[in-house]
Amino acid sequence: RKSYYFNDNFKYDLGYLGERGAVYACPPENDHPAQVLYKPYGTWSNQGEWTYLLKRPGIRVLGVTAGGTRPSSSLRHSNDADLQGWGNVVIATSEGDLTFLSGTGRERRILGLGGDYVSMVAGPEWVFVVHRSGATTIDGSQNLSYSIINFEDFSVKQRDMLPLTKGHTLKWIGLTDQG
Repeated sequence: RKSYYFNDNFKYDLGYLGERGAVYACPPENDHPAQVLYKPYGTWSNQGEWTYLLKRPGIRVLGVTAGGTRPSSSLRHSNDADLQGWGNVVIATSEGDLTFLSGTGRERRILGLGGDYVSMVAGPEWVFVVHRSGATTIDGSQNLSYSIINFEDFSVKQRDMLPLTKGHTLKWIGLTDQG
């Protein structure tokens, strides 16, 4: 694969490498609002990069992720099976919501998170979001919860407390070959 680069004129400070493209986010600064930049991999599609602006003053991007099915072959060559989906992008904001975008940049849904955002990772069909349900308790429990949200209909497939014992730190969430 050829090297990948772009000019960073907006001081992007968040990023995520998904199966179908890379997503970046920058904070608001001076006269420009916070924004998300999506750069799809490959050169075969008419779909190019796009930018999503968070227009409300003071809103910040806390996290980004990009999900979608793994391409069946190189994205440099057209394949009808791979044209079925461009993937999904999810943005966690300082407003306590998750914004779901299509891989073409169309806003699909905005959902309230119900707690402080911690981290998230996207799979082919869903996003796994970790959030804090309330304040840290006196005994040190962090009250971390998780939600698994389906990309197709935005239904919550599973939601529960994250079994993290007192005195421990969540260091990684991710996907394995087993899901």
